[in-house]
Amino acid sequence: MRLSVILIGYNSWHYLERCLASLRFLLDNPLVEVIYVDNASTDDSATETRRLYPQVKVIENRKNAGIAIARNQGLRIATGEYLWLLDSDTEVSATSLAAMLAFMDANPEAGLCGCRMYGQDGSVQESCRPFPTVGGKLRAAGRILVAKWKGTAVRSEPGGYDLNASRPFEVDYVIGACQLIRRIAKEIAGLLDEHIFYGPEDADFCLRVKQSGYRVYYLPHISIYHAYQRASSHRIFSKITFLHLQGLIYYFWKRRVLADARFKDSKIQRFRFTQMKVISTRMKGGATRIPQIKSR
Repeated sequence: MRLSVILIGYNSWHYLERCLASLRFLLDNPLVEVIYVDNASTDDSATETRRLYPQVKVIENRKNAGIAIARNQGLRIATGEYLWLLDSDTEVSATSLAAMLAFMDANPEAGLCGCRMYGQDGSVQESCRPFPTVGGKLRAAGRILVAKWKGTAVRSEPGGYDLNASRPFEVDYVIGACQLIRRIAKEIAGLLDEHIFYGPEDADFCLRVKQSGYRVYYLPHISIYHAYQRASSHRIFSKITFLHLQGLIYYFWKRRVLADARFKDSKIQRFRFTQMKVISTRMKGGATRIPQIKSR
């Protein structure tokens, strides 16, 4: 299997419907599987997905399990050499996917990549970011409180990455709304951390990919649409905001505890070296070369 597309959703059929429509060019491709994990939606997302898109594998949860657990459910059954995590409020194209796959094929050191994302107003979103810091999050909370009080839009913190660059570049992490992952990198880094219900599981995963010896890239020349239905941005004092804060505290604690950790397991290192040799053989056009996905 060349590619596994993994979607998750919670009461987001009005977005998911358009996302699945944008993936129609993949649904009958024998080298691709599309997996949808539904987090106990009450808007018939799972039922409608089965009815309109019988090619999609649907997993239904009885309760909202959170982002990490739901994505891991899809990752566990995925068989593709590349794993494409997408939010249900994204819309993609054959061109964008082909370009992302071409980049990953040409750069075997890349364990994961993301791309440029634009929103409903056409603005470019901050989809690649430096790793979260306590100071940065405190400043962000202050900006949100000021914006709520003034009734204005939340300002982004200056700095970070140049989203208008013309060439791919390495970043700390790309947000989980669109991550194309090399399967081998996921096997070494492991699944998403299920202690994190909602954010920053994407930063944590990218950190572990980098610790595994791979690189994380942002591709500014490739674009997809992202409605960005951010759950924690609507109300400051809500359950989802509390869960997000809880995830951040856990992330900072975990990063502190593992700050001096080193990957010394020789079995992991030998496994990665062997797999890199396989990739190299494929890139040289050997008999095991991965076939290209053709749009239909």
